[in-house]
Amino acid sequence: MYFLQSAFKSIRKNYLMTFASVFVLMACMLIIGSAYLCSANIAAFMDSLGEKNEIVAYVDDAVEESRLASLQEEIESIDYVESVEYVTKDEALAEYQQQFEEDASYLSWFYGDENPLRNEFRIQVSEKNLEEFESVSAKIAAMEEIANISDSQEVVNMLISLKKVMDILGFWIMIILALVSWFIVSNTIKLAMYNRRHEINIMKYVGATNAFIRTPFILEGIMIGLCAAVVSFAVQWIIYVYLLQPLVADLSFITTVPFARLSPMIMLYFGGIGLLVGLVGSAFSINKYLKV
Repeated sequence: MYFLQSAFKSIRKNYLMTFASVFVLMACMLIIGSAYLCSANIAAFMDSLGEKNEIVAYVDDAVEESRLASLQEEIESIDYVESVEYVTKDEALAEYQQQFEEDASYLSWFYGDENPLRNEFRIQVSEKNLEEFESVSAKIAAMEEIANISDSQEVVNMLISLKKVMDILGFWIMIILALVSWFIVSNTIKLAMYNRRHEINIMKYVGATNAFIRTPFILEGIMIGLCAAVVSFAVQWIIYVYLLQPLVADLSFITTVPFARLSPMIMLYFGGIGLLVGLVGSAFSINKYLKV
């Protein structure tokens, strides 16, 4: 109880520095949380673009039907190919008719021998190995029976690059902001210890152990860190749910990940950062004043 009372007393006495520490640490956490939310939404966006990791391979008209089954097996045997679907040209034409709806009657002339489309294979590349999309596409295009292919290599490359940038950027942002937070919290504790330096000297002379003197200040640092974590989580939730999601609600091609699905990881990040920065920052700033 004494340790908690002492920690609260120090926080009240240095409330301006405490507020500054909480505010700076909160700002750092919000930037880290925003980077994580952005990365998670990009990953979800990539998952939702199932057709974007699809390669459509058009079969040459000269290929006999008896060869199609073995050709499909050859494509399925290519590394990183997840699934292969064979679609006849009549089935493809029917799909186009469904897409055009009211104008579908204009396509009715193209059935049978008049159908200009080709039989095709729709190949799904593993989402976990999109880096191999280009090599898989090249192997399929090189097959003699394949007249030509259609893929979304540029879109896939853009998404892969964007995700890599976000991952690298998020990592370095977290490191830099953690160091800034540690500096702020440690200086807050140093100020608190400076104001109580005479009291600490007296405690040392009467035989108080370093652990006894150190504990209230460590608790103070932890309380600052956890307070910043709680406030940051609440602010992040408000921004994401009440500002960001309504803002993109009218964009049909963007679907944000529900905050409830991401909140456990954000709580873990914020709580871990707050606890670690508060603990380490206070522990390192105390040593100077324990030397009498």
